[in-house]
Amino acid sequence: MSSLADYVERFTLPERITHILLFSSLIVLSLTGLTLKYHESAIAQWFIRLEGGVLFRGKIHRLAAIVLMLTCAYHVLSIMFSRRTHEFFQDMLITRKDFRDFGQLMRYNLGLTKSFPQFGRFSVVEKFQYWAAGVFTVLLTISGVVLWFETLFMMVFPKWVIDLTHVLHSFEATVGFLVLVVWHLYNVHLNPQVFPMSKAWLTGRISREDLRRDHPLEYKRLYEDADR
Repeated sequence: MSSLADYVERFTLPERITHILLFSSLIVLSLTGLTLKYHESAIAQWFIRLEGGVLFRGKIHRLAAIVLMLTCAYHVLSIMFSRRTHEFFQDMLITRKDFRDFGQLMRYNLGLTKSFPQFGRFSVVEKFQYWAAGVFTVLLTISGVVLWFETLFMMVFPKWVIDLTHVLHSFEATVGFLVLVVWHLYNVHLNPQVFPMSKAWLTGRISREDLRRDHPLEYKRLYEDADR
């Protein structure tokens, strides 16, 4: 039987709660937004009825948006005032090595090399997903606030700006859903190495063996270098 010593903490409880609030709000926003976008389909109409009708759907959508914005604000404040979260952010910064790792990962997936890139605390895929989530959140927040207070903004901007914001908000949401939900869902749940799911988002821990396999440079930093 494995002991706690055989596991490594990847995410603290506040980080796990932040992650749960983030993906929960994004899922609710996606469902309530996409049902409006494709409201003529039978599935969308079923979801709208499930959501309590068009008007109540809008309230759910806005509530999820508030949760998303508060969660992201908390994360930004944590980066500024928490040493651990600041270190987390530093490790998420994209470096030249990540571009080399990305190229090597593509060659590995295409069968052009047998050498898998050596990742540190976070892989290039995890970094891309982190920054993609950040960019999409900022863009969705800006366009969403404009649409939320549409009457107020129409006093400042011409109507074509509002119409364009409608299109951009819908496009951003669709792309964000495909990139973050579908791709992230595969990595966390459907990847053969972790199927049926990685429990790190629940427990905050991964085994030392998994750390050595998926993040060998981090394993070396934590264990091999510490033993010298």
